[in-house]
Amino acid sequence: MHDLKSGRRQALAWSTAGLLGLAAPALRAQSTRGQARLLVGFPPGGTADALARALQQRLPCEDDTLIVDNRPGAGGRLAVAELKQGPADGRTLMVSADPILTIYPHVFRRIAYDTASDVLPVAAIASESLCLAVGPMVPDSVRNLAAFVAWCRSHPKDAAYTTAAAGTTMHFVGDQFARSAKVDLLHVPHRGGAAAVQDVMGGQIASTVTPLSLAIPHLASGRLRAIAVAGERRSRRLPEVPTFAEQGHAQIRADVYYGAYLRAGTPAPIVARWHQAITQVTESAPMRSTLEQLSLEPLATSQPAFAALVMADLQRWGPIVKASGYTADE
Repeated sequence: MHDLKSGRRQALAWSTAGLLGLAAPALRAQSTRGQARLLVGFPPGGTADALARALQQRLPCEDDTLIVDNRPGAGGRLAVAELKQGPADGRTLMVSADPILTIYPHVFRRIAYDTASDVLPVAAIASESLCLAVGPMVPDSVRNLAAFVAWCRSHPKDAAYTTAAAGTTMHFVGDQFARSAKVDLLHVPHRGGAAAVQDVMGGQIASTVTPLSLAIPHLASGRLRAIAVAGERRSRRLPEVPTFAEQGHAQIRADVYYGAYLRAGTPAPIVARWHQAITQVTESAPMRSTLEQLSLEPLATSQPAFAALVMADLQRWGPIVKASGYTADE
């Protein structure tokens, strides 16, 4: 993950009491009574939806009725299109994972938005670590990437990894690894991460690139073994598992992070008020408890730093997606 320590220190240094005194009046002052929305590009029940509902419960938006508005479809892209089409008045935010804005523009030949010109990053919320894990098809002696590469080369017909879907962060982490290790590794996309993990545990597929939240419940049984994490540093949840970089694949660095976004063109004072309020909630003890339950890490930084992160990742993923050769129409 990108180095956001300075932003996190700044956020932690703010007084919670001071924020409570500032955020609520600021948001009350931004509009007359009406309805404000938190757009989510997926049905209820997913991570982005859970984060939006946690924000809905805690954001001080007293002069507006704040609702969660689920707009599922097209892998989350419909919500971005909805955000783009609305007024830039600060009443509609989107809670989203980064791939919809940083990876999808390089994946889909036709896309209804431009991340750089249509979307304004407001506040980072949380990040989710990814790992490469193997199942019972792979011998128990395989405990690191070098051993897994050796096994793949000696079992070329079985050398494969599965993910929640094609065109995702997990897909491209696996592709990067295959190219870095110079090993043929077939990608097998599923319709959902849970199904992908189940096929690996059932011995149908050798490995998976998956969020830690899906892997951790199965590690203790030994039916799944995490052999690398994709972040810049080890996960505090799996401190014994080294990163890809530690195992000789320095270019592989990818977490999934969630944030709040407004339509581009929203006035700066409104952006600042939402950033302050969302950061306050993210740093609160109740929200940290929610993030812990979701196997997420809190992610706090300044609004300009978050915007720079999104734009940098938009540029970074372009060559990675191109090198994979993968594109999609829908």
